[in-house]
Amino acid sequence: MYNFFSFSVFLVVGSLCLASLFFSGGAALSSLPVITSNLFLFDSLSFYLVILVLFLGLYSMICLNYSLSFSTCFFLFLSLFFSAVCFCVNHSILFWCFYELSMLPLLYLIFRDSPYSERFIAGWYFAGYLLITSLPLILVLFYLSSLEGSFYFNQWSGGYAAVFIYIVLAFIFFTKVPLSPFHTWLPIVHAEATSIVSIFLSGYIMKLGLLGVYRCSPFLFNGGFVTYLFFCCFFSVFFLIVASKELDGKRWLAFLSLSHIVVPFLGLFVCSWESVSLTFLFCLGHGLSAGLVFGFLWFFYNNTNTRNWLLLKSGVSGKLPMLVIVFGMLSLCSFPPTLQFFCEVNLLVESLTSYIFIAFWSFYLFFGGLVPLVLCGHLLIRNECVENVLSASRSFLYFFFFLGLWCYLGIVVL
Repeated sequence: MYNFFSFSVFLVVGSLCLASLFFSGGAALSSLPVITSNLFLFDSLSFYLVILVLFLGLYSMICLNYSLSFSTCFFLFLSLFFSAVCFCVNHSILFWCFYELSMLPLLYLIFRDSPYSERFIAGWYFAGYLLITSLPLILVLFYLSSLEGSFYFNQWSGGYAAVFIYIVLAFIFFTKVPLSPFHTWLPIVHAEATSIVSIFLSGYIMKLGLLGVYRCSPFLFNGGFVTYLFFCCFFSVFFLIVASKELDGKRWLAFLSLSHIVVPFLGLFVCSWESVSLTFLFCLGHGLSAGLVFGFLWFFYNNTNTRNWLLLKSGVSGKLPMLVIVFGMLSLCSFPPTLQFFCEVNLLVESLTSYIFIAFWSFYLFFGGLVPLVLCGHLLIRNECVENVLSASRSFLYFFFFLGLWCYLGIVVL
């Protein structure tokens, strides 16, 4: 146990040192350096999302490796590696290659590792949204690269092709986020996927769509997409209401993620170029929070063999599981001092110029805080279990500790 714990501490310290050396003095919200080359682009988006991939991937694969086979770890590592490169790549065609390769290993793991009976339906849903949009995506990227005279994103000006082409490109990425009305595959896939695949899907795969929009067509968010933004915000509130009636824990969190992912999309509209890093910092906080809650759903499923919230409370056996539930649910509520809390406060200030945005924030913050808190109260009230912490759960507790540490104290470092 000592060796395992000391290696985990080394992992955290090493990650911090690597990040600080690479980015020359930290990552202030509005002062991240931009480092460009022919093939790679390192900016605030790259920094926050690569950190997210690093933490989710290494913590889960090291802390929980006893429950993962070698082949599963290999495919998970491929997805992590291709995603990290995708977040930094500057070449449009290489971007498409790494973009698709980051999702294919998870698709394969849904078919191979999932123990649920409807995994094939979920896998075909995922494959449909993935493969149907792949060919149009590469064709549009080829076309825009030829018009712009360069395959490098940082040399695109956005003035050579019709706006309609960029809108089509944006909607291709919206299907992968997914935003409404392309969201139907996510709750189905989460319900049938293994827990580790769900952690990665909500952790960083959902952010790949935002990455594509930001890299390829950021100029669209100067007012041209307001109608679609209103549509997404409207359904975001309804996703919170639907989640309040969902008994399956993984589907419940999937609907919450569908609601939360609208926040960085809104941030692309209301933030200036100086403060756009807030959206990517929110993505980091949301990924860590979703990974934490999917992790404790995995832990309680191993103890109770159910994902039903009404029965799951029988697995709350002791103070440590209770603390995990409380901190996990509060992180979903954007409770201070989580990363999401500071991002949402700043985005709310940026949104004060629009009554529509203020109305959205009023409903979103109310229901977004109420739904997890009510469920948290249900799990903790009238609990008749006794203290029982198994040695097999220590790996999960390490996983919860490190993700919770970054959820609540990451703002001090970043």
